[in-house]
Amino acid sequence: MRVSAFRPSPRLAARACGNHPVPMRKFTHAGNHVTLAAQARYITAINTQTGVKRYWSWLSSYLRDKRRLPMPLQTALEHHLAGRLPQAETLYRQILQSDPHQPDALYLLGVMARQLGKPDLAIDFILKAISASPGNPEYHNSLGNAFKDKNQFDEAATRYRQALQIKPDHVEALFNLGNILQQQYRLDDAIDCYRQAIEIRPDFAEALNDLGVALMTQGRLDEAGASFNHAIACKPDYAEAYNNLGVTLKNQKKMEAAIACYHQALAIKPDYAKALFNLGSAYLIQKDFDQAEKWSQASLDINPHQVEAHQNLALIMLETGRLDEAQRYRDLAYRKQAIFIDTAPAPVRTVLVLWAAGKGNVPIDFLLPAKTHTRITWMIEYATEEQAQSLPSYDLVFNAIGDQDVTGPTGAFAARFLGGCNKPILNHPDAVAHTSRDRIPALLGQINQVLVPCTVRLDSKRFKEDLPKLPGIRMPVLVRPSGSHGGDHLVRLESADELHDLAAWNADAYYATSYYDYRSTDGYYRKYRIAFVDRRPYPYHLAIGENWMVHYETAGMLDESWKRAEEALFLANPGSVIGPQAMTAIEAIGRRLDLDYCGLDFSILPDGRVLVFEANATMLIHPEDPNDIFHFKNPHVQRIFDAFDALLTDRTNGVMNAT
Repeated sequence: MRVSAFRPSPRLAARACGNHPVPMRKFTHAGNHVTLAAQARYITAINTQTGVKRYWSWLSSYLRDKRRLPMPLQTALEHHLAGRLPQAETLYRQILQSDPHQPDALYLLGVMARQLGKPDLAIDFILKAISASPGNPEYHNSLGNAFKDKNQFDEAATRYRQALQIKPDHVEALFNLGNILQQQYRLDDAIDCYRQAIEIRPDFAEALNDLGVALMTQGRLDEAGASFNHAIACKPDYAEAYNNLGVTLKNQKKMEAAIACYHQALAIKPDYAKALFNLGSAYLIQKDFDQAEKWSQASLDINPHQVEAHQNLALIMLETGRLDEAQRYRDLAYRKQAIFIDTAPAPVRTVLVLWAAGKGNVPIDFLLPAKTHTRITWMIEYATEEQAQSLPSYDLVFNAIGDQDVTGPTGAFAARFLGGCNKPILNHPDAVAHTSRDRIPALLGQINQVLVPCTVRLDSKRFKEDLPKLPGIRMPVLVRPSGSHGGDHLVRLESADELHDLAAWNADAYYATSYYDYRSTDGYYRKYRIAFVDRRPYPYHLAIGENWMVHYETAGMLDESWKRAEEALFLANPGSVIGPQAMTAIEAIGRRLDLDYCGLDFSILPDGRVLVFEANATMLIHPEDPNDIFHFKNPHVQRIFDAFDALLTDRTNGVMNAT
């Protein structure tokens, strides 16, 4: 399996798919004869040159004694392996004219049909072979493969289990069943199948790789990394395992090691589009935009239809101020397809997600888990009335467009669509509109014990001239381009000279915000984050740093235990840390925002007031690695997810009861 690290409405980072060459193994001889069915399991490797060479080497040595195989079948199989399929088919059919129930000829015609992309014909031939020889596990295993080609996963699993009933140590059937179970998100059962296969064949690199994918999907990153490393030890030229190891390391925030793995995968397989894409994504995370652009473009050179790579390049262009190019790549990504469906293996509900093609969306991976939520993600800038009329059935709508700066182009269509929608709507765009940076002061500023700094929106072409003239704005002032988050391109200006020297950023507008020194009495800066679910507050994290621009990753939280201890206390009882008056103010903020899901970044001033940094729906909430030093946060994070799931259940049940 190959891991894709990015999706427009992504599953977990370890989402997997792919084909697997089948490794060579020794055959057991039944007297003086090896059945063609036992040999033909390797014909599926015909698509890879390595597989053909490996199979042909074994078959050539076997054919030295030609008495072991009936001549017509031997000749037909030689044609088949050499890719001379018409000649092979003619001989198989001649054999069936003499013996219509000859199982190997029927089976091999089924194998050929599957090679030619005709799974229905393959199923027909292999069922006839099974009827003639029901006790052959190879037939049942190959029948499972044909059903898998048709995405009939339950039927495929049944056929693999039939193979295992006949031969419990059938390693390929165990492996194939594991892949089906992983496709169905039955990860524990898939892991059990892979481990059984590996116990039988300890050097089964493909099973070790797919075991790693399943473990990674469960968040067991250390175990996943060990499995990928084991696969590489068994098969040093295994590009897919290097790529997957890179994804694991990326998820562990070991970016340099991840990048090294992607490079190793590409040294083995230079045209490996997914590794090229993942390498570009890794550099994008590091904000090395030149390298990110280079490798993302190289990925598109191999596969021009990768939506994810177009997305990456659109984001790179946006981050580097090339707005027209960003729009061009968004058009390439979504002009042909604006709706993406991720079908849950164990669906509880189906959610229509309204999504912006640029930045400013609510991170939904953990709010709408892929295992239980079928997600219909609609790129709303590219929506049409025809699409609206043909949407699949859904239970409710979640507006994931959380930034008013990107809502503008989508507003008119979204308003029309939602106006005629009879399903529950979470985070209605009208409520999101009030959370733009320049409107938050009016929305929250009158709440007792809350300070919201004056913020104004300025035309990007005149902001240097207009900023000094504005009433209510004083130096120092924070300046950032519209649509930016996470401190990107945020600067603090101390004087008019610094404003004059500021390098302009290519943006539609700028926000200017009065800066307040929010250091605590101990000299440290503290930034708190609260999530609101159905207007109720849930603590998420506290970062404590020595710089006014506090980021959790760079604030020293990893190295200083007293900071983690204070954060743990905040998570357990936020009111005891920020004070009861501040907690009352936070609760009032949640009610005033009036969103089903959003977040608040804030600090506490020395006089006890809540200093609001920003309040919107775009803030990321995610669990930590269970083996990470920050795992103490996970029970509190889970409370947020549980509250959101309860909200979804309540809204959905409310509609069902009403009808």
